[in-house]
Amino acid sequence: MMRNTTVFLAMLMLLGWALGAQATDPVKRRLLLQVSEDSVDRMMVALNNAIHVKEHYGPENVDVAIVVFNAGIQTLKYYAPIPLVNRWERARGMGVDILVCEQSLRGAKLKPAEMLPNLSYVPGGVVEIMERTADGWVNVRP
Repeated sequence: MMRNTTVFLAMLMLLGWALGAQATDPVKRRLLLQVSEDSVDRMMVALNNAIHVKEHYGPENVDVAIVVFNAGIQTLKYYAPIPLVNRWERARGMGVDILVCEQSLRGAKLKPAEMLPNLSYVPGGVVEIMERTADGWVNVRP
C-alpha cells in the first residue's frame, strides 16, 4: 500500500513538472504577409505590420515573412523611395524576410540585380503562400 502511494505521488509530481514546463515554453508564432499591388503605401503597411508584430512578441518569438508577387514586385526596385528602403532595413534587422516571386520577376522582365539588395526569391509567390499556410503560418493581406 505504501509503495503504491509513493509511486502515485511520484507520477503526480512528474506530471506537474511536465505540465509546468509546457506552460512556460513560449509559443513560436509565424506570420505571413502578402503584397501583390504596385503600391509603396501597401508595402509600407506590410513592413509596419511586420515590425509591430516583432516588437509585440519579441523578435525571437515570431517568424515574419512578406511574400511579394504580381505587380507588388515593382515597389522593390533598386530605386525605391528612401523611407521604404529605411523601413525594409529596419524590418530585415529584426529578422523579417521578404520573399520575391521569381515568376512575377520574369513576367515583368526584371532581374534580381534591378531589385533592392538582401531580398530572398521563391519560385512562385502564390505557391509559397499556400505551402506556408498549410504549415500553420497565419496569412494576412494588409
